Amino acid sequence: MILRIVSAIGGDVTELNTPVNTTISEIKREISRRKRIPEGVFVLAFRGTEIRNENLSLVDIGATDYDKLYLITRTEGGI
Repeated sequence: MILRIVSAIGGDVTELNTPVNTTISEIKREISRRKRIPEGVFVLAFRGTEIRNENLSLVDIGATDYDKLYLITRTEGGI
């Protein structure tokens, strides 16, 4: 399955070719490796909802070929 990982800030797109039984945790690990950002500082969203359970697979969330997962970087705010 080919997924498009879209950065919420900047909109750059990374394509990922992965089996349908790949977990969200495994996808985050691969994104972290490719983009050199720690797994703990970003979340993934699918169809407008943050994916909180990283043990779910692509099949579990209903993803199909060429679907988009959105990479949202967490930032710490404050004054």
